[in-house]
Amino acid sequence: MYFKLRYLQFCIFLGLFFISQLPVFAADQVLGIGALGRIEPQSRVIRISHDAGSDGANLEQLFPQEGDQVNKGDVLALSADHSRRKAAIEVAQTQVKVLEAKVAVERVALNYNNKEYQRYQALAKTATASAATADQKQLAYLQSQATIAALQAQIANARAEQKVAEENLAKTVIKAPISGTVIKIHARPGERIGDNGLLEIADLTQLDVVAEVYESDMPKVKVGQKADINVPGFTQTFAAQVRELGFQVKKNDLNDTDPLADRDNRIIEVRLTLEHKAVEALQHQIYRQVHLRIMP
Repeated sequence: MYFKLRYLQFCIFLGLFFISQLPVFAADQVLGIGALGRIEPQSRVIRISHDAGSDGANLEQLFPQEGDQVNKGDVLALSADHSRRKAAIEVAQTQVKVLEAKVAVERVALNYNNKEYQRYQALAKTATASAATADQKQLAYLQSQATIAALQAQIANARAEQKVAEENLAKTVIKAPISGTVIKIHARPGERIGDNGLLEIADLTQLDVVAEVYESDMPKVKVGQKADINVPGFTQTFAAQVRELGFQVKKNDLNDTDPLADRDNRIIEVRLTLEHKAVEALQHQIYRQVHLRIMP
């Protein structure tokens, strides 16, 4: 009798448990998965800096302004040592030309000394000229050969210095890595480029929403699912579609305004593509916090 009573209590407990879970499962199936997110360009925001190493660089010229459109490869700025690096290339190029001219002169001398050496070798055999004179002509010929070899080594060294100077010059020219919009400038001409870099650029023709989905909700999220995006201050909602699922579980960066909200949730980032009509409305809202609902 005792065991029957315990079994009956256990069955009642299981029944009550599953009944209590039914509204949750039904709510998930109807309402979807809610999350906080932020607006980002699909290209990401790229922070552009100098290539001067730990020494840093001062800015000499800045060509675009905030809001300007730039193409990939466009020159954005020149650092302060650009003129000096350019002059170093000209010095190296001049040095190469001087050495090449010396080689040309020495080749004429080599040709002459070779003919003299050959002539005196023949004369020495007939006793018309002394062996000592023939040896002197041979020495002059060999010296010309050695001089040309030394000059050619100097030319190779000067060309290597020119290549180094060209690479150093390239570091003073900051170019756009992508086509996009300059959304923020951190340094102006005369200022030192700091830890924030020179400027930030992004392609604003396609926007994403980066959602912070609770780790417990991730099994319900699939690529291709639709979502509604609600931006505070906007009356209309925007449509989006899940494109990428993150791999890392981490602490949430976005917090709700609710003072009782959990500030240490474990989330996974999910990237959704916003519909094209949202671009014009939201391209000035980069990193804006939004609310979203991913449909089941």
